[in-house]
Amino acid sequence: MLMLLQVIATMQVFTEPFVITGGGPENSTVTVLYLIYKYAFLYNDFGGASALSVMLLLVLSAFSALYLRLTRTD
Repeated sequence: MLMLLQVIATMQVFTEPFVITGGGPENSTVTVLYLIYKYAFLYNDFGGASALSVMLLLVLSAFSALYLRLTRTD
């Protein structure tokens, strides 16, 4: 269960890259949530940001379902 929560938390990192590097040189520290932020508030593409958010939801849901199925005990 801890691994599942850690993967979900890792996919949702936003504050550190935003505050410390602002995306870094050559976008080397851009995370998924920072990319969603850039689409929504810098590029004014709320549709693209929503699509990325839904894709993040689907990927994390699929990973969670797979992980829980593999680690299930009878």
